[in-house]
Amino acid sequence: MEWVPAPTPINENRRAQATEKTGIIGTDQVYLFDIYLEIAKDISGYEGGSFSLYDSKDQCMISEVGKPGEKELHRKADKAASICSYVLLEKNPLIVFDLKKHDTFKYHQAVTSGMCHSYCGFPVRNKDGYALGTFCMLNFTEVKEMSSEKIELIEKLVSRLALQIDTQTEQKEITSQKISKSIDIFMDNYKDFTLSDYKNFIDICSGLNLPEENATNLINANLCEIRNMTVMLSSEGNELQEKMNIVTKIHNQIKVEGNEANSLIDNALDKLGDL
Repeated sequence: MEWVPAPTPINENRRAQATEKTGIIGTDQVYLFDIYLEIAKDISGYEGGSFSLYDSKDQCMISEVGKPGEKELHRKADKAASICSYVLLEKNPLIVFDLKKHDTFKYHQAVTSGMCHSYCGFPVRNKDGYALGTFCMLNFTEVKEMSSEKIELIEKLVSRLALQIDTQTEQKEITSQKISKSIDIFMDNYKDFTLSDYKNFIDICSGLNLPEENATNLINANLCEIRNMTVMLSSEGNELQEKMNIVTKIHNQIKVEGNEANSLIDNALDKLGDL
């Protein structure tokens, strides 16, 4: 007998689109998700874990802990070669304590080679119910079981990870819409301006020091003025900023990172403790 890949989900096109919409694949956001795996590792007692997203072509590794070998950022693998692909088809966790006894998984290369003995896979579903990826716990040295209480707790942890992804995706969309609208307002009011003028205006709104020669068009349009040797918004510039509905450092809000990311994680973990 040979390994039989998982069938393609019925809603694969919409599922893949929802995954790619998150904007996570290919970005360096490992630190945002490692902590979930570390907590699940402590809960389960398993030796390793992984969190992957599945786009239209590949299994895209986002985070890994405890697995043998060096960690490779942005690693991609063939979906057909992955046990985790079966998790995309499930609404509930796929729990296989002894992979060698599973009718399908016992033929997988990771099992026949003795690399992996126990597997617990949890689908990561967004608010619309699409399985964006998988959150999997693995044991490499021996068969290891897990209590139903621990499985339930990891389920809740995964639901908080999915909530973080939903929050991040929604914020990215809102910020992109706000930027697009602000560009339209800026260009409609000043049709001779370029996107470079827009960028310079945003930089000044953000409190950055802009050389006077870069702000010539803005100064000539009475949007900026020189005060104390510094380019500042004029009263007309402040009115345009309000009309554009832009806030300080709007571009930095496209990605959830830094203190904002930490707040999201803290909030998720606080809620987990209440469950």
